[in-house]
Amino acid sequence: MNTELFHPAPEGLPVAIRPSRGSSKMLKALERCDWNSLGNDRNGELLRAGALWLYGFLDESHSIAQGVDSAEGSYWHALVHRSEGDFSNSKYWYRRVGRHAIFPALLGAARQLEVNSSSTLAPILELSDWDPFLLVEAMEQAARREMEDRALLQAIAREEYNLLMGYCLSQV
Repeated sequence: MNTELFHPAPEGLPVAIRPSRGSSKMLKALERCDWNSLGNDRNGELLRAGALWLYGFLDESHSIAQGVDSAEGSYWHALVHRSEGDFSNSKYWYRRVGRHAIFPALLGAARQLEVNSSSTLAPILELSDWDPFLLVEAMEQAARREMEDRALLQAIAREEYNLLMGYCLSQV
């Protein structure tokens, strides 16, 4: 199956906080994908959950992710709740993820983004290990309009998505 539709993320996606729902045309395109051609049923479901999340189909992504008992299923689940603005539930699912294999690369990618020293995110990037809980807290501040780094948060969310989707694709 061609993955262009969902990996890497198209420009402007994902919308990190409270994304608008994608078009019905996009939902139909995603539904036509043969997800199981990319491996076993579980892996196909992980890829499908991620692609649906990318385009703002949070309910559909949620129902799939909660049915996949793995670190990656928990990760997609955490992203859905973070996007919905259900930040405490997002943290719960990140706890279930544990230390994920993409965290070092995510920290490196986030450090490559331009962050000024007065940014709310600067302390997150100075840590020796990626801390998803601090990112959730930054997203919560942005949702309450208590920080100005929304573009940076979206850029980090894009890196996170691309790394997680790439990881899931590598497990095929």
